[in-house]
Amino acid sequence: MTFKFFACTVFVMLFLLFFAFSYAYAESQIIEEYTVDYEIDGGKVLSIELDSDFIELIIDIVTTDDGILEISIPRELLDAKFDNEDDVFFVLVDGFLTEYLELTNGDDSRTILVPFFSGDSQIEIIGTDALDIGLDEIISRPELQIPSWVKSNAGWWAAGQISDSDFVLGIQFLIAEGVMTIPPTESGTSSSQDIPNWIRNNAEWWSNDQITDSDFVSGIQYLISNGIMKI
Repeated sequence: MTFKFFACTVFVMLFLLFFAFSYAYAESQIIEEYTVDYEIDGGKVLSIELDSDFIELIIDIVTTDDGILEISIPRELLDAKFDNEDDVFFVLVDGFLTEYLELTNGDDSRTILVPFFSGDSQIEIIGTDALDIGLDEIISRPELQIPSWVKSNAGWWAAGQISDSDFVLGIQFLIAEGVMTIPPTESGTSSSQDIPNWIRNNAEWWSNDQITDSDFVSGIQYLISNGIMKI
């Protein structure tokens, strides 16, 4: 991670912009059924998304000048804790660690000020708990358990020793067991034309333990969901 150390500049910006902040308009977005209120000066918020796997809010912005974002984050949506006490968020602006100012710290939400420069496009606010799921619980989640015969099928298929339909049986098993999920509208009838040859490389790497089970499942799931491969 690249760090940008400019604490003095940041706090000068926060001090000056805070007094001009009355000209910003209050807005809100619904994220995972929680209302996120914000005001922005010097730009516009394009979108706010929660990435619960990485325990962060991702805020895409377009800037017109150096500015500041004031955002109130519901604790049940995203929070930062250590030993049941409030901890700091990690805030990245276009990938650079950035100082921020916490305005309020209530029972239900935390409000912070995040400065940005003209040309910046993304703010990430990283915590330790998202949707009441803590970092410890995410880290302790078990790895995917895929039967060995599915991996063997993938290797044999990559080597041309079994047919496409036999390989698809393994993928169908992963879907039936809930290891892989796809939109129902994307399912269909498989044929040899449905499976691009380059997928064999992924199957071969997976069978040789060069990529993880999760990587293989994610890759196949992406191909199915985007209509590249039909099951």
